[in-house]
Amino acid sequence: MIRLQHFPARPRFFFSLWVLIAATNVLADDNSVEPKPATLDVRRGDLQIQFRDNSKSPRVLSGVDSLVNVRDAPGFDAFDPDGRGASAGLNFEHIISGHRNPNNKFTPRSGRYTLGVLPNAAGARLVRRAEDDPWKVASTLEYRVVGPHAIDFEFRCTPQQAELFGRRGSAIFFFADYMNDVTDVALHFRGVTQSGGSETWIAADAPPGPRDWNSGGTYSHRAAPPIQYDDNLEFRLNSWSYDWPRYTEPFYFGRAAHGMTLILMFDRAYSPEDEIRFSLFKFKLPRRQRPAWDFQYVVHKVVSGRSYGFRGRLVWKKFVSAEDCRSEYRNWLARK
Repeated sequence: MIRLQHFPARPRFFFSLWVLIAATNVLADDNSVEPKPATLDVRRGDLQIQFRDNSKSPRVLSGVDSLVNVRDAPGFDAFDPDGRGASAGLNFEHIISGHRNPNNKFTPRSGRYTLGVLPNAAGARLVRRAEDDPWKVASTLEYRVVGPHAIDFEFRCTPQQAELFGRRGSAIFFFADYMNDVTDVALHFRGVTQSGGSETWIAADAPPGPRDWNSGGTYSHRAAPPIQYDDNLEFRLNSWSYDWPRYTEPFYFGRAAHGMTLILMFDRAYSPEDEIRFSLFKFKLPRRQRPAWDFQYVVHKVVSGRSYGFRGRLVWKKFVSAEDCRSEYRNWLARK
């Protein structure tokens, strides 16, 4: 709204022109009309959550800035409370192509990501315009808090210039969960340890060995072929994956301190168009038992103007058993 003040008499033409210019300037500067919040606090069910935009990134990361289960572990943040530049959950961290490019590292941490509030204050939405992204990818991340102990999330993106992803055309959208203290570093999932093997529970702790190993690694679905990338790619640590084990169901859990568990589940595993991969990195170990329990959404051949994305759920609650974690996934799958 424009508030008009009283002015000395002047020609009507110039007065009308001044009002028109003032209105144009106000409408062009969205921040002057409706400033966007940098953080949003939501309390629902057992969860107390703070969401954050990336206006202070990389000093303070965007996404889920803090996550506390006030019933099961009051005062214990799921995410590392000390390393502000490496502390967040469901944090959109990288867009990675299969060729050498300086934008393979940390581009979602810079450029505008606007934080909005969902209806009924049920959660938050981060919105990024293609013109604010060096990859020319428009994207949204929506977080909806669901009682008693879950966050449903959805990522959607639309690349505008597929040629930026090079001759291979693949794109890795990488998301990080920088954990607080854990009792077990490994990712736990249903999977197989070899081709033709029987499905079982896997405890994957990202051991060294592969050529591009750098304090961690990535696990793919049983049916997924390795992602191909150029030899001179400067950011290979997130591109390669272990030959074995492989996961069979698209969810994993980890064992955190105070008897807590973090469960992440997804609406897809592998298809010719896209896939989900699990990642574990141990940059803070052995000094602190604070791994990064990460995941990747991979588009195999980017097409300009096509919409891509996935949905998932994060659960933060007291650990009961591996089968209880599996039940959380199956119950969500049945309802979605």
